[in-house]
Amino acid sequence: MEWINPPKLGRCHLLDLPAELRDLIYEYAVTSDKTIVTFRLDKYQRDSYNQAVQPSLTRVNRQVRAESLPFYYACNTFVLHTEASKALDARRWLLCNEMHLLKLRRLSLWIRYVPLTNHRTTSQGALSITVLRNVADGCWKVDDGWDWITVVRRPGALEDDANFLIGKVRSLLVNESTSHLSAEEFADLLVQLRLEYVKEKMG
Repeated sequence: MEWINPPKLGRCHLLDLPAELRDLIYEYAVTSDKTIVTFRLDKYQRDSYNQAVQPSLTRVNRQVRAESLPFYYACNTFVLHTEASKALDARRWLLCNEMHLLKLRRLSLWIRYVPLTNHRTTSQGALSITVLRNVADGCWKVDDGWDWITVVRRPGALEDDANFLIGKVRSLLVNESTSHLSAEEFADLLVQLRLEYVKEKMG
């Protein structure tokens, strides 16, 4: 069956809209309703998380990319893991996205829980510490709250671990010299955070 009035192929009318309206559309379109992680997902994780891959909208054309990409980095929370292969994935992501790091506004640092030295069970959970970038001066601020990332029952005395990690992140990240960290420097900071936590628990 032929169309009486076949659709015409032409330019996208999105770019004909006022900039303020386009910004609202971009923000809505690229803000994820799931947590965005910088490590590779297993199949069972894909219902709960999104991979940190630039949305297809940002690849429409140069103008749309230039206008929409800042919203992707500014409006979403990105998870950086400090453990093993996931930490390597986080490093790779930071390096691949280095030119966009200054656009980031909210990061969630996941640190795998370390049991006490006399505890025979292996760790099956992680703590999440959130850091926020101040738009005015570019400096990072550590949120006072924290989360337990797992369905496994929360260990006792976890509050002490969380307080240690929050304090350590503050000492490592919150100062003027870290507002413009390179990708390598940021990745090294995550490694140091993990090492300091393990040292604290094993000491």
